Amino acid sequence: MRLNTFCLCCQINKQASMIGSFPDEKKKLAYMQDVLSRLTNLQEDDNSPSLYTEFQKLFTKTWGIAPKDYTELKKEFNQLMLDLEEELMRSIQESSDPLERALIYSRIGNYIDFAALSHVKKEELLSLIEEGNKKALDKEEYRHFCEELVSARSLVYLTDNCGEIVLDKLVIRILKEHFPNLDIQVIVRGFPAANDATMEDAIMCGLTELVPVIGNGNDVGGTWLPHISEESLSLIKNADVIISKGQGNFETLHGCALNIYYLFLCKCEWFMRMFQAEKFQGMFVNEKRIPSDL
Repeated sequence: MRLNTFCLCCQINKQASMIGSFPDEKKKLAYMQDVLSRLTNLQEDDNSPSLYTEFQKLFTKTWGIAPKDYTELKKEFNQLMLDLEEELMRSIQESSDPLERALIYSRIGNYIDFAALSHVKKEELLSLIEEGNKKALDKEEYRHFCEELVSARSLVYLTDNCGEIVLDKLVIRILKEHFPNLDIQVIVRGFPAANDATMEDAIMCGLTELVPVIGNGNDVGGTWLPHISEESLSLIKNADVIISKGQGNFETLHGCALNIYYLFLCKCEWFMRMFQAEKFQGMFVNEKRIPSDL
């Protein structure tokens, strides 16, 4: 996805907020000048998630402070969703279209995003889940998706956040039931990136017992094709169908022309404007059918 003024302002505001309480104004000014200098020398393949990772490293180098550790929060939200897993699975299996319901729950799980949201509230998450049976996917895209699954031999699932990965697991359970010959591979982040799911989360949530899971080889909060592992890149490029979760994956992948179905909630001003959507409105769109001007 092309960078835009909204994304640049967001990057600047995030960095300014992180150092806001620090007392050394001279050092703060120099730090923000470094940030702005980088933003005035953008490369063609730069994107918001990769810039955020770059600035996190600059922050640590400048201030000697490691990025926030989300380990305990990740465990907390993984367990919250694990406690709901079987209840949600029953709701899915009792619905008129289990696959659609599973995808809707998975999309709602995209709310668990500490990088995009200043406050992630369990009550709001549970409320969104409760309203899940009133939601639907885009009919035309879902029809395309189901038709492609009939003949597809391979599917790659790109995860996003902790907790959300449990709901991704529900989608995969349904896919395995309905398409037993479909080869499903899951790709998580290779190293910690905010509260994004890594191999530790996949193991905790039991996903590794269901399908093969690999890390993508880097710590960017997305799937930045030029910088992921060769194994991950090969799986993605050779997949018949790809499910991509979250805004970060969209930001790093959009424009690649692969057969990707993006599943996410609109959580920031730019995404709401781009898709003419309300906050937390769910999207299910295909890379090949998204208007070229987005």
